[in-house]
Amino acid sequence: MQNPLETIRAAHDLTIELGPTTWRLYNGVQKPDQPGEAFTLVDVRGDRIDCAPAFARARRLPNEGRLVPADIARVVVGWAPESRNWHLGLLLAARPDSGYRMRWCGLASWPSGHATEYMTQAKLAGQSLARIIERPFRLVPAPAEPPNPLLDTQPMVDTLPLPTPAEQAESRIALQGPPFEFEDWTLVAVPKGLVWQRYDRWVWAAGFRILVLLLLAILFAVLGLGARTSGLARVQPAWLPWLGLGVALLLAYLAARQLWTFVTLADVIIDTTRREVRRQNRMTGRVEWRVPFDAVAYVLLSQTPAQAQGQPDLDANMNETVRITQAVWLHVYDGQRFWPLVELEQVEGRSRDWRAVQHAQKTPGRRGLRLLQYDTPAHHAAKVLANTMETDLWLDVR
Repeated sequence: MQNPLETIRAAHDLTIELGPTTWRLYNGVQKPDQPGEAFTLVDVRGDRIDCAPAFARARRLPNEGRLVPADIARVVVGWAPESRNWHLGLLLAARPDSGYRMRWCGLASWPSGHATEYMTQAKLAGQSLARIIERPFRLVPAPAEPPNPLLDTQPMVDTLPLPTPAEQAESRIALQGPPFEFEDWTLVAVPKGLVWQRYDRWVWAAGFRILVLLLLAILFAVLGLGARTSGLARVQPAWLPWLGLGVALLLAYLAARQLWTFVTLADVIIDTTRREVRRQNRMTGRVEWRVPFDAVAYVLLSQTPAQAQGQPDLDANMNETVRITQAVWLHVYDGQRFWPLVELEQVEGRSRDWRAVQHAQKTPGRRGLRLLQYDTPAHHAAKVLANTMETDLWLDVR
């Protein structure tokens, strides 16, 4: 027996039909004895979103209203203060025909009223759509309204659920700010925003390695060639000069690789003035790539599973705190591809809820980042980046 589909009524005679793997928006009310009365506007099935032609034209959708999840940056449910109602829509990923800017595509709205009246229905519709197409979901809440002494005759009572001990502990972890220092990289604040850059000592060390490798390559080449062309007694064994030349070639190759790394050294700039993130060559100033803030769907923090360093300690709430280490990769995603920001090895920090980390790392997939579980400079830096770009942050344990 199939589970009945759940329906949500919206304003303007719109109905949303929710299923385990389907999401449908139609105009009118579907009745069993009148199957042709409702008109489908949006039909979502896994990796495909089909829109009615008139609906697609009204919202200037590409490809005749046929979308795929990669076309969508995120699903958004937000409160509109001017009309005092909830809206559900898609934030379309940046495309060349939109000037590489994300664009809003409204799907449904609810009647005007108090902010709590239709919030549950709107949130459920948005979360279900985001789950089916596997895109990020964002809720833009209504601003807090001050009490009206002319209408309120009883003291205001907070009806929100009390935070859990874990949520209370999470709120007590203050978000750190730059500079963030790692083995080879640092994230620093500058007048125009934030910059990921290599340490000066890394640059000098790279130059020194290039020089040493070149000198050694020249030395082995001279020894190898000299042994064969000097006219002196032959070196025994006879293959030894050839070995010297082979070592010279190997050292020259390593020097060339180091030189290429040195020449292509680049900074990643999170420019709050131009509202873009870009990778820029430190020596030439050439911009290798740039992504506007409005085109960033989310920041992705990928990492290896956290490894415990020592035995965990228990706090007052029986949470296990342990020192951890992991490798971390940071990317920004623009709806079509991932742009690398930085690669960090052996990032150390603390997990204040190690038992939850151990359980979560057994389940693959992306999820929100909690500093209670990963309290390291890299995870704080990722939060700062997401806040600066005004976008979401997702954690992926490889």
